[in-house]
Amino acid sequence: MAAYFSLFANVSVPILLACLLGYAYQKFKSPDSRQLADISLYVLSPCLIVSALAASDLNGSVFGSIALFTLVQTALCWASSAAVGRLCGFGLPSRRAMDLTTIFANSNNYGLPLLLLAFGAEGFAIGVTNVVTHIILVNTLGVFLASRASFSPLQALKQAGRTPLIYAAAVGIALFAFGIQLPDSLAEGLELVGNAYPALVLFLLGVQLRKTNWRNSWRKEIWVSLAMRIVLVPLLSWATIRLLGLHGLEASVLFVQSSMPSAINSVVLMEKYGGDKELVAVNVAFTTLASFLYLPLLIHWAGGL
Repeated sequence: MAAYFSLFANVSVPILLACLLGYAYQKFKSPDSRQLADISLYVLSPCLIVSALAASDLNGSVFGSIALFTLVQTALCWASSAAVGRLCGFGLPSRRAMDLTTIFANSNNYGLPLLLLAFGAEGFAIGVTNVVTHIILVNTLGVFLASRASFSPLQALKQAGRTPLIYAAAVGIALFAFGIQLPDSLAEGLELVGNAYPALVLFLLGVQLRKTNWRNSWRKEIWVSLAMRIVLVPLLSWATIRLLGLHGLEASVLFVQSSMPSAINSVVLMEKYGGDKELVAVNVAFTTLASFLYLPLLIHWAGGL
């Protein structure tokens, strides 16, 4: 147990440090957060996607079942968020922000180290497969939902089509499908640039948190979005696992990974396309902090799936 909490701290402390640096930098320098979002979306993220997909070693049948889980669980989360947002009478920007925080979990830079700790190398491999599907979804559906806060459906589709992330995913999938190996120098260059993505995104989260009006931020929309991510999403993940008949280690890993705190990518998308940035920033920050308490309980419970 002592080793568990020691390694868990090794995951959380770097996240908090990057956020605190962004928070402090915003206080003294006031950086252009939209420019930071552009760099992460148009430069760092495409390099990370191509690098990750080209170097992945996935099993076809495992990829199929995990991809199916991700798609079904995403559909359930999206439908639930849309229904709750409309029932509560939230405005379009808040509904789109809640869609992002409900659908997308921080399954990569937070989830993968946690899976390695909790389930070992075999669980980590399953998690990597889930992350590949997640990367594709967040850079297609995520871009569409974020841009819908400010654009019509057709304009949102055009915005999604303009992002290089989709084409980076297509290139990465093609490299993986045909077993094409990139030259070492190119692969290392893409990895070098792509590895800067998590740090910049966490830095941007800190910047956004500094800009948040905390005194007035605890409104109904934020409380509902927190309940959606912390309570409803794990229930929907459990239901999806039962629906698809998954069991054992695969079910445990998928349940924990989908129950992670809200994806930090949501902050970047809201910063880029506009919308309820305050809801997203507070949701990501609060669910990340709360996860230090509730994730150990979910990991323990997942062992019985």
